Amino acid sequence: MIHKNGTSHICPGRKEGKKKPESCDFDQDVARRALACMMIMHEYPSYIVEQIGFRRFVQALQPLFTMVCRKTIKSDILEIYDVERAKTMEAIGRNRGRVAVTTGMWTFGNQKGGCMVITAHFIDDSWKLQSRILRLVYMPRPHTAQGLCDALMDTFLDWKIERKLSTITVDDCFTNDSMIPLLLEKVDPNTMLWSQSLFHVRCAVHILNLIVQDGLVVIKEAIEKIRDSAMFWTASPKREEIFEETIRQLSIPFSKKLSLDCATRWKSTFFMLQTAIEYKDAFSHLKHSDTQYKTAPTENDWKLTTEICGILKVFYNVTEFFSGTKYPTANEFFAEICEIKIALSEWVLSENVVVRNMASKMVERYDKYWTSVHGILGVATVLDPHYKMTLMEFYFPRIFVIDSNQKIEAIRKLCYDLLTEYQGKLSKGVGESSSKVVSSFGVGGALSDYYKWVSNRKRIKTSPVKSEFDQYLEVEVEGLPKSPGFDILAWWNSIGSRYPTLQAIAKDVLAIPVSTVASKAAFSTSGRIVNANRSRLHPKTLEVLMCAQSWLTALECEGEPAMPMQLFGTINYDVDDDCASSARNVDDQ
Repeated sequence: MIHKNGTSHICPGRKEGKKKPESCDFDQDVARRALACMMIMHEYPSYIVEQIGFRRFVQALQPLFTMVCRKTIKSDILEIYDVERAKTMEAIGRNRGRVAVTTGMWTFGNQKGGCMVITAHFIDDSWKLQSRILRLVYMPRPHTAQGLCDALMDTFLDWKIERKLSTITVDDCFTNDSMIPLLLEKVDPNTMLWSQSLFHVRCAVHILNLIVQDGLVVIKEAIEKIRDSAMFWTASPKREEIFEETIRQLSIPFSKKLSLDCATRWKSTFFMLQTAIEYKDAFSHLKHSDTQYKTAPTENDWKLTTEICGILKVFYNVTEFFSGTKYPTANEFFAEICEIKIALSEWVLSENVVVRNMASKMVERYDKYWTSVHGILGVATVLDPHYKMTLMEFYFPRIFVIDSNQKIEAIRKLCYDLLTEYQGKLSKGVGESSSKVVSSFGVGGALSDYYKWVSNRKRIKTSPVKSEFDQYLEVEVEGLPKSPGFDILAWWNSIGSRYPTLQAIAKDVLAIPVSTVASKAAFSTSGRIVNANRSRLHPKTLEVLMCAQSWLTALECEGEPAMPMQLFGTINYDVDDDCASSARNVDDQ
């Protein structure tokens, strides 16, 4: 860096000036692919390759590199998409377990339509939890149940997973509720390994949001004074200065500024209340020093606000846990859901009528969600060696006072049913193989059922009296508390030889997401809206960029080797725009 006086400044840890180049081979194709991958992964626009500054920078780094034009880099990106799609499809195809699906709708900034992102989740043969975007489908308005169903089924058939589905996790809304029965009509029931009632999983994060929103409607008036006070002291820079000066005079730690909430985002209401409570004394002081400030909360208002903030904090913590991009396996959610139910039961008995009304409204929404999801969550919990049936035996009497034993037995029966169903599927595969061997010896097909019957009869006689599930439950739960670094997938991978059927169940159940966060993470975490720049792209272009970004990022995280260059085709530099758009239907970025 050269200063005005002519002296130079070298950044610490850096040496400027000429360096002797090391001997290395330069490959134009490798560099081109690296450039295209960079643009995909970091969402750079295609016109960057035509910017003078970028071209000069690349030329300074490697004079041998021949800069490509916008048309060529687009073709390179499409080539990467095709190759990575084939690799992703192969990875899902060779997986022997089931595939769980999440999907979510996103709107474009221009509000003319939206897109549905479809994500697959599975545990691979190395017992690693995998998540891959399959499609990003443009959905014009209105978003009908039939339209969503057709888009999903087309994706399942295209990716050849229609016979490997376990569950589908969607937001809780009327359209999705209508779509699921239509989807089940198209899926062969013989390919499903459990009851169709378990196929539909409602997004836990969305349900929590709905629960809180229902509660906030009841207490809307109760927090008006807090909102009005925050609005008053953030209305102008002068008032903000007065408020911050008051905080300093009262020696209150100043960590954050006052903020206003957004009516459609309950978290912003929680943050507003949380901050206001920290500056409670400042509000009280200013009430006496500023005659224009007429909306100061009373002591009862602060007491209610503190109680409400405590309630919202419970939901906030659970939502943050559910919303982790590295989402936990399904066994981790059961206790959190139970704790929310217990908290709601306590709030219903609150002395404050506002809190009671709020909690009562929340309980209605919670009960609707719980009845439709606790089965699959219960099975996942039983498969955790730290919990087994004991966690339900602990929680259910506190949640279901009257019929807790029946609820526990229902989960136990579901586990037995799954064990029987999986054993049947596995033994059927063995039986089919055996019958083919017998037939190869020329034995008539009329006796094939007899040989299967004899084989099953022998297997039943030689099998232990106690099932795998019974043996699994007889072993004491693992030491508690559970280690934060405990990997349940690694545990089942190592112990599965003792419980082969339960291991197969665990591989399918533990991969089920209880939220659609993985699908929503395909876009900005700040909102479910495609940004203005990308909303102008052709839907196919948007799908190529989003899917390729997901696949490349996943491979980078797993340490996969770079795509072999022999798979990276050579594309003419003078490729015609019309030919490219007609072949791919891709617009300029």
